[in-house]
Amino acid sequence: MDRFQLGLEIALSVLLLVTIFYSLYLGRALAVIRRDRGQLDALIMSLESSSAQAQSGIDHLRQTTEMVGRALGKTVESGKVLKQELTALCERSEAAAQVLEGGGPTQLQRAQGHASMARADDGDIVVPRPSLRPRVDEGRLGSVGTTKTPVGKSAAERELLRALRQKQG
Repeated sequence: MDRFQLGLEIALSVLLLVTIFYSLYLGRALAVIRRDRGQLDALIMSLESSSAQAQSGIDHLRQTTEMVGRALGKTVESGKVLKQELTALCERSEAAAQVLEGGGPTQLQRAQGHASMARADDGDIVVPRPSLRPRVDEGRLGSVGTTKTPVGKSAAERELLRALRQKQG
């Protein structure tokens, strides 16, 4: 039995050495896991901080969006009002253009056009005086020299008349 006992003790010693080396390996692995766990905890705290900042940013963005939405709504409403005013002004100008196109120059308008001319002091030079009414030459609005802009029109009305002339020309 001595040999059997000796063989058994050698086998147990080998197994004990293998177990010791394996436990050292596991100890190192656990140390790495513990170190990584600290980094993981730091990463989790950083993630929580970032999510809190993101939430506050979302709240701020929502408030800003609401303010911009209200301002845009006001702008859209004023744009609708301006559109209605412009539509009414266009309708009035189209009606005026139809009246001007329909009749052509009448005798009264021709007479007023000739009466607005006056002679200068030396008698040789004829100086035209601007008429308060628009003058239509060929019966067609938009042709060259057809309509003189009356004195006293606002800039918006002059622009509108110019746009109508371009549209018809």
